Amino acid sequence: MKPILPPSPSALGRFLRLGGTGARIAGNLALQRLTPGRARMDWQPVGDLLGETLGQMKGPVLKLGQQASQWQDVLPEPISQALRRLQNQVPALPFHALEAHLQQRYDGELGRHFSVIEPQPAGAASLGQVHRARDTQGRALVIKVQYPGIAAICAADLRQLRRLMPLGRLLGTPASRLEALYTELQRSIEQELDYGAERENLQRFADHFAGWPGLRIPRAVPELCRPGVLVLEEVRGHGFAEVARAPQALRQRLAETLVAWLCEQAFGLRLLHTDPHPGNFAWTDAGDLVVYDFGSVLPLRPALIKGYLQVHDALRGPVSSDLEAAFQALGGRQPGSPPPHDLYRRIHALMHPLVQPGACWDFQATALHQQLIEQAPLLMSALGSLQPASGTLLVNRTLEGHYWNLYRLGACLPVADELQQRRPDAGDTP
Repeated sequence: MKPILPPSPSALGRFLRLGGTGARIAGNLALQRLTPGRARMDWQPVGDLLGETLGQMKGPVLKLGQQASQWQDVLPEPISQALRRLQNQVPALPFHALEAHLQQRYDGELGRHFSVIEPQPAGAASLGQVHRARDTQGRALVIKVQYPGIAAICAADLRQLRRLMPLGRLLGTPASRLEALYTELQRSIEQELDYGAERENLQRFADHFAGWPGLRIPRAVPELCRPGVLVLEEVRGHGFAEVARAPQALRQRLAETLVAWLCEQAFGLRLLHTDPHPGNFAWTDAGDLVVYDFGSVLPLRPALIKGYLQVHDALRGPVSSDLEAAFQALGGRQPGSPPPHDLYRRIHALMHPLVQPGACWDFQATALHQQLIEQAPLLMSALGSLQPASGTLLVNRTLEGHYWNLYRLGACLPVADELQQRRPDAGDTP
């Protein structure tokens, strides 16, 4: 990872840099279109510029880039590659830019708590970076430290996003949807900045899933944690960026563990880990799934779970019209608007075969995302009938992210059967 300077917290500076990058991209594409004899667009300069800018800016704009990186086969390949590098190759700050910050957190006695801190970061992300370390007893640890000034950076980016929101209405996006998207991003950023809450999340997940076969969750070391510094026991694994080299049987085991873990979160723990980008997951040679970063966790209300199950049952049932009642129950319909039955019929046609008893969903062969792209005009025409239901945006983003993780794993799973067996009303459902 190439070290960079600390990101600027200046709202104006960040706005100008992001705007300047957008202008350079637009100029590059316009020049290519005007070049005589050019057969196709060269997206490589665009991908390189976008990846470099987002990686150096950190904060919410980097997080949005990481989320977009999961859209395999949707964006032009050079852009997808550049954004995928943001999952595990984010430019890091040099350790000397963090050392004084850490000394301050430990009252100038960093050496009394840690015998060694590796200066080369083990990973960098949108809000902080990770360094391996050992305490004075020799335990292998990782130190997750927020970038200095990251709270001000996030506040600046959120202010700029708030100012730019009206532009979304030019694309026909309802104001309620824009407001819900902003609220979800703001809540997510605020939660991820709270390392005390993340430590509590880690404890709850680690306790609930203790002894689960094939799943490993690192535990925090409370006595070494400080505001903006989270210290964990080290659990090593290979990044999901490398999972394609794993044997198919091992990838299948990882996929089965991932789906079982998601079901148990919903129906057992009633908490959802909502940061599904691949940088937060790893795997071991023994086939264990390792989960990192519990900064974004959402409590699941029983009514919300019931609404999603009603949608699932409607997709599994024989008629697409049942989706209207399901979306009404989930709160996903604009009051007084006509039901988008054409969209319901198409969604039902795509999903119905995949959620039948005994059906194995082959994620790569089905390529559901490509089929949905073909329905983009129909989806856009239905925006006036749909609305962001309370509590669903983060859940939907999580499910979308894990779709891509299962796609990456090459999974072939009876997903509906797993869900059916674990749902709380399993005994009452045919």
